[in-house]
Amino acid sequence: MFKFTQRTLPDFFMKNLILAFALLFTTQFANAQFFGMGLKGGLHSQTATPQDIIIDSGDGNFDLGVDQFKFGGQFGGYLRFGRRFFVQPEVLFNSNKTNYSIKQSNLPNAIYTEKFNTLDIPVLTGIKLGPVRLVAGPVGHYFLSSKSELTELDGYKEKFKQMTWGYQTGLNVSFGRISADLRYEGNFNNTGDHITFFGDKYSFSNNPSRIIFGLNFAIVK
Repeated sequence: MFKFTQRTLPDFFMKNLILAFALLFTTQFANAQFFGMGLKGGLHSQTATPQDIIIDSGDGNFDLGVDQFKFGGQFGGYLRFGRRFFVQPEVLFNSNKTNYSIKQSNLPNAIYTEKFNTLDIPVLTGIKLGPVRLVAGPVGHYFLSSKSELTELDGYKEKFKQMTWGYQTGLNVSFGRISADLRYEGNFNNTGDHITFFGDKYSFSNNPSRIIFGLNFAIVK
């Protein structure tokens, strides 16, 4: 049978006192809503179609243009630290799709589809005003994979940067554990800057930007 001694009694009470303080702190931490976490999902679309670029194929020139941006999807999760003023890092798997148009004289236009996936990592700061949260901050795009029909064209190669950077700003409106996001995202790289033909790099003149609509579910609110 276990017996308490003068040495074990202080240790026993000290350990339980520390445990009690830890439980109290955790409860107050949660009640204060200092920490939150949840799941996210959403759709996004580019906001502007860039002007065509002229590709020198060696046997003549042709126009390469963006025929249509498709809706992309994303899903992942977020953490939130703070109550009225907060920091919110997120990790999101992001898919993108673009249709390119090839225009050559005396030939019908041809459409080529490109898909690529990134891991998006926004780190946002914000303020809570009632049910509305205003957010802004940088976002990193870590390249994962791509699949492009442009590889069917002679001389085409692609080289995506492993990491690109941008920024997001927007708002979040909460309805209990469910909330909705509306964000604008700008980026610092040029649209299509991964494109090369016959060793020459090409890109469109604009920076890619998109509108993102998302829904969130708070696991810890």
